[in-house]
Amino acid sequence: MNKTIVMGLLILGLLVLASSASAQSLLDNPDYNKAVELQRQAEAAYTEGDYDKAKEYSEQAKIYIERSNTYVNEKLLIYRANSLLKRAQERVSYFKSVGVQPDYQGYLAQAEKDLAQAKRSYDAGRYEESIEFSKKVLAGIAVMKTVQMK
Repeated sequence: MNKTIVMGLLILGLLVLASSASAQSLLDNPDYNKAVELQRQAEAAYTEGDYDKAKEYSEQAKIYIERSNTYVNEKLLIYRANSLLKRAQERVSYFKSVGVQPDYQGYLAQAEKDLAQAKRSYDAGRYEESIEFSKKVLAGIAVMKTVQMK
């Protein structure tokens, strides 16, 4: 019975590690490395028949992999916010440089306000808010036509 529980925990731990590794390109963080090391120790302890130690290592590995996932998710959110902000900046710059038809000046003015808010949110670490404002910029700009399109 004890072996079954420990084996189940080991399998669960390996699944957590595997799913985390496939979703992360940012594996170079201390929490992930510690989780991998603890999982190796758990496997070694299990092989040696020390099931209590194997369970303990697996539980510790799970804690570290959760920390690693939090770190990676935060980095991915920052990356997404930065990418959308840059795209919004590029689109606003483009329309400012080529000019927009008079009917669309209000859209451009609103896009500039939303872009400024997206930048402030990003700089303040409010990445989800920055994403929303960047999306708003891109949606507003999507309807605009340049002066050259007349």
